[in-house]
Amino acid sequence: MAGLAVFVQPAVAADDAGSLQILPDASVIECNATLHAESKAIAVALKDGITGTTVWHFQVAKVRQYWLNDTIADISVTRRVKPDLLSRSWQLVDDSSGISRRVYQLDEAVHFLSSLEQFPVLDRSLLTNGIPYRMSVKVEVHYGEFKQAWWSDIWHPAQATLQQDFRLQK
Repeated sequence: MAGLAVFVQPAVAADDAGSLQILPDASVIECNATLHAESKAIAVALKDGITGTTVWHFQVAKVRQYWLNDTIADISVTRRVKPDLLSRSWQLVDDSSGISRRVYQLDEAVHFLSSLEQFPVLDRSLLTNGIPYRMSVKVEVHYGEFKQAWWSDIWHPAQATLQQDFRLQK
């Protein structure tokens, strides 16, 4: 990773909804994204046996001063946690990959829904050095069976938006 730098300007937020950190690698742009505002509500729902789902919408765009930003990537990731009150466990399901696992600590289940660590967002070859880019992450938190219950279309999910500007340098 010698000779690789990224300049990041933090986005100004009215509240502490979460944090977004961009991690440039030699070949892939990764990020760490954490949702702070909704973590306690997620923990209460999961502890009470209510399924929780987070949908992470990533968008990377080239920042243009006098025109609309040019979208380079638009990615969605869905994560679900199904509680099992009998065994006091939680099944973590990543809908993108289909991989699931069972945990016995509530903190692990909340962390799974409220954060993404070293998440690969974009191939670095799609970006040009020295050009300003903006990564935006919109997070939706759904409670109950996502898109299966009749109220899912009228019940609005909790939402947070995280944003980070960056520029790649050699």
